[in-house]
Amino acid sequence: MSAMHVTIIGAGLGGLCLAQGLRRAGVAFDVYERDTAPEARFQGYRLRIDADGLDALAQCLPAAHVERVRERAAVARTGGRFVTPQLANADVILPPSWHDAHTDESVTEHRRRTCPATGHPEPHAPDIPGDVSVHRQTLREILLDGIRDRVHFGKSFARTTTTDDGRRVAHFEDGSHGAPGLIVAADGTHSRVREYVLPGMTPRDTGDVCIYGLTPLSTALLVLMDAHGEAATMEGSTVVFADGFAVIVQAMLFRRAPAANRPPPEGTDPARMPLSPVADYLYWAFIGPSHRLLGTRHAGTEMSGAAALARIETLTQGWHPHLGSLFAHAVPETIRTMPVRSTTSPLPWQIDNVTGLGDAVHTMSPAGGLGANTALRDAARLAYHLQSVARGHLPLPQAIAAYERDMCERAREAVRLADAGAALLAARRHTSPPSSRSASDAMHL
Repeated sequence: MSAMHVTIIGAGLGGLCLAQGLRRAGVAFDVYERDTAPEARFQGYRLRIDADGLDALAQCLPAAHVERVRERAAVARTGGRFVTPQLANADVILPPSWHDAHTDESVTEHRRRTCPATGHPEPHAPDIPGDVSVHRQTLREILLDGIRDRVHFGKSFARTTTTDDGRRVAHFEDGSHGAPGLIVAADGTHSRVREYVLPGMTPRDTGDVCIYGLTPLSTALLVLMDAHGEAATMEGSTVVFADGFAVIVQAMLFRRAPAANRPPPEGTDPARMPLSPVADYLYWAFIGPSHRLLGTRHAGTEMSGAAALARIETLTQGWHPHLGSLFAHAVPETIRTMPVRSTTSPLPWQIDNVTGLGDAVHTMSPAGGLGANTALRDAARLAYHLQSVARGHLPLPQAIAAYERDMCERAREAVRLADAGAALLAARRHTSPPSSRSASDAMHL
């Protein structure tokens, strides 16, 4: 192996997945994160990992880590269903990214395409399930496990300098700096690295927002749901298609990990990362135009807590009482509002010894459920290319150019699919019964 060093800016899912892949490949790395600790900032709730995302994790993580992802995923009892606010079947035609196309054959084909050196895929993770839903913080903790001593918190990126031989050095606001080498921007939609090397490439505001939160699964809520005779939201994913916006509901019901599978107590190994306990909950997210969800008075502003819950009550007036119960029992402190941003056409950066992955390069709407999976695939592909460099098979500039071409091609398709999903969710719909609609009223994308 060469003495190449990789500095990763950002300890989100993509950056940590890359770090795990580099550790597996024997490539030196350090991760720098501006948060002061892993739990310092709110990380979000439910996250859907598809077959491509799981395959990327399997390429980068030890097998035991991948097994922990599966063990800690929510139990999926049934597939998704698509309904109206009165819980009748919704008459919609879904975009491609929403179909269950993640078969074993598609994963095998993906592996064949991403193993050009041999032309034959390695059996990274046999029998990968189509989709799993995980708690975001749990996945982040699993990605930190084993590399905690290489992740440096409280480090805000400031600038870069270049050594005489062309390697980049990352400098931080506290006056410290990293080792010379390659810098990877993995610091999200508001990437400081991107803004430093390519100012003005900020993702556009789409005009949509996402209001999301959770409802704990209390005994009182279960009794109330049963009294309404409708508990199907406990059985998987539900998408409620309203007029001009939509709501996604996901039951997050977790297995209880046996004591034998729990990591050693904290302090026994500085690289180990214990997993925080997570209680069962119902995750929900409203997505649609800002003026529709927040009202004209609040459009473009953040809304959270009791104010957001009051707005949700207004939006869902007249809905099926089962859905009303769900939102009435939500915890105001868990509610957040996030503007939806998107990178119109992701392009290769083509900057010496600086590259990026995930939202730092290609922010997209959450409507397609592809953002995190695309970032994980970026990490796996970049780790693959950097391993080739470390083994002397490829010069670094050529490897980064190949990675960025592939990454941007995949990202453009993911952004397109995410935009199609957002258009479906935000569509204006007729209130007349399905039987009175013409064929042209169906949603085609």
